[in-house]
Amino acid sequence: MPREITILSPVDFGLTAVATASEGFGGAVEVREIDAGAALQVMAGDGAVLLTVYRPLLLKSAGEVARLLPDAPDVALPIWWSDGFSPLGGSGEAGVSIALRLALALDAVCVVAD
Repeated sequence: MPREITILSPVDFGLTAVATASEGFGGAVEVREIDAGAALQVMAGDGAVLLTVYRPLLLKSAGEVARLLPDAPDVALPIWWSDGFSPLGGSGEAGVSIALRLALALDAVCVVAD
């Protein structure tokens, strides 16, 4: 079962932001679109998936954020919601680190379910 990651961002983001967050991270060598652009994957040199991030969706209701993620911190609305997943183990830890770097760059909140 993968680790679930949620990014709550004040801005929309895409391939460039994910690639920038992955840049210089040991082992991350490629960012690619999957599922006809519905998600982005960060890949390691050996082909392992480090992180999958789905395209953000705009949420305008605080009730919706609370319903979907009850333990989320307070965020200003509207907010861009993105689900992500990383595998368990070492490559998953790398994926979580990239997601945290992405959130920092976006001034976003990153919630990692354990």
